[in-house]
Amino acid sequence: MSFLRLVKWELFKLSRQRASYIGFLLCLAFVIVMLVGFGLSDFRQLKASARGLDLKRMITGPFFANFTLEIGFFAVMPLLAATLGGSQLAGEAKDGTLRALLVRPPSRAQVFLAKTLATWLWLQLLMFFLVGLALLCGLVAFGGGNLTVFVWEFRKQGVWIVEDPEWWKVLFLGSVGATLSLFVVASLSMFLSSITDTPVVAHVGTLGAFFISSILQRLPEQLVGDELRQMLPTSHMNFWHEVYRIWDPVPDSFDRHRFFVDVGWCVGFTVVFLGAGLWWFGRKDVTS
Repeated sequence: MSFLRLVKWELFKLSRQRASYIGFLLCLAFVIVMLVGFGLSDFRQLKASARGLDLKRMITGPFFANFTLEIGFFAVMPLLAATLGGSQLAGEAKDGTLRALLVRPPSRAQVFLAKTLATWLWLQLLMFFLVGLALLCGLVAFGGGNLTVFVWEFRKQGVWIVEDPEWWKVLFLGSVGATLSLFVVASLSMFLSSITDTPVVAHVGTLGAFFISSILQRLPEQLVGDELRQMLPTSHMNFWHEVYRIWDPVPDSFDRHRFFVDVGWCVGFTVVFLGAGLWWFGRKDVTS
């Protein structure tokens, strides 16, 4: 069996599992909650950053989709990344199908890498679904128009406008970048999935590590030094925010150094997690 066919087979198995669609239901529920939140919000921080712009013209469908992406990246997508990766190996071990899969010609390395690629593709599909659904609901509820870029990380710089139809490029690149960033979480989950036969252990372990890293990252400098902060995965997972600065009217606002340093850290974490998972899986005594 070729590697491409193996990836297709892993995607087919994901599509046949009911649990794989829980993520889409969570995305649907999250978009509904966001719609309710928008209806009740007075956008105080946005007003403070608007600098005289018409607030009604700023709240559009593209703005709602991008805001949902920003919040969903922290609120719901890490959970989906952890559960998706954590179920790949441990889930099949629990169901008793992993040993039968390894009897076939593909090597363990091919199986692991195929599951890894399938995990990323399914995670990207979930992200596109979240943003696409938010865009559809936003267009119906708030109408079309330009995209007002309001990123909390850049709040001191105010907001800027990406005109129609350029905003679709922002949403697309933001969705791809956010998924690549979240793959750090999925790769850790894949590693934990390779050393346990219980998916819940991989899920909880991954989410625990993610939240601990997030909390340490946000502690004041008196408690957590910069050297330790730079070693935390969550300190570098916002690299995709720099994509928005490509459309910033302020010249040379795109921070290339920050972007490539953070990408390098995320790639490094991903390679280490997947490498450790592949090494462990290649030597694991699969009994179920």
